[in-house]
Amino acid sequence: MDKIFFVGMIIGLTSRLIMLNLDQKQYPSQPNILVSQTVLAIVASSLGALLIPALMNRSYTSITFLSLAAEQFRQVRSNRRDTLQSLEETQLIKRGNSYIEEIARTYEVRNYMCIVTSFLTVALFYILSGEFNIDDNTGIIISAIAGICITLILKKLLLRKSIGDIAEVSIVDISFVNETILKVGSLQGITNIGLKTDRERYLKDGIGIEIKPKDDSYENAGVLNYPGQREAICYNVYSRLGVLREDDEPVFTPIPRKDPNTQSIFVTFIPIEKDEQKVIEAVKSCPILASSKGKNISLKDLKILRKENE
Repeated sequence: MDKIFFVGMIIGLTSRLIMLNLDQKQYPSQPNILVSQTVLAIVASSLGALLIPALMNRSYTSITFLSLAAEQFRQVRSNRRDTLQSLEETQLIKRGNSYIEEIARTYEVRNYMCIVTSFLTVALFYILSGEFNIDDNTGIIISAIAGICITLILKKLLLRKSIGDIAEVSIVDISFVNETILKVGSLQGITNIGLKTDRERYLKDGIGIEIKPKDDSYENAGVLNYPGQREAICYNVYSRLGVLREDDEPVFTPIPRKDPNTQSIFVTFIPIEKDEQKVIEAVKSCPILASSKGKNISLKDLKILRKENE
């Protein structure tokens, strides 16, 4: 019993650490988040590992503790949301409410994954020892291997698509029309840049980005057109490459705009490190938000029709 409990707990903790590594890539954060999430993972894994023995001993109060843990994890989601929202005003580039809610929801769900993996690991051990009379050491080894496989399966199931899966990202030229109107790629009228020094800075340090829906799909275009998704893309680039602006320089805030002809999204960005390949990778790695899906279901089977003078 003691051995399988610790094995189940370790498997549950391992599953969270694997997903936490992914979280840190998508949502860069401070080291104390690692500590708090690790502690929560230990608690969740312990609950999952204890559930089967408790039920076998007819200790049904364990269900009460499980429900209390679920409530605690929901509170973690709320606390994470409140923390990120309170920090929004200090960000040079905003995450946006949609991205914040996605982060908070993700942290909650990943804790449930600890319970599931540890629970299934321990359950398999008792099935092997009780139904098939397999000795404890062999059962523990088989259960541990199965637990790792379950972790990898859940990771694959919970892994969301990114912008690179639904769009083609390319670097385009930045120019000015009528001296002050910013033009990115084929789309002009992004914004009006009045000062000559600001225009020169855009031309020298700026990078124009075009995000084009794959397969001329309106479904993909609907995701890109969602305001929260656009904010997430800009923040993703900012979090990886930085932005060359101060808080009192709103003219250098990236403004995503849609070309109604191609349904492409154009944005100009002034990163601290002007590396075009890294900018493309940062845009492609941005996760697709759950709230951005299903906006154009009625147009799912339609293709984007472009004007002939495109």
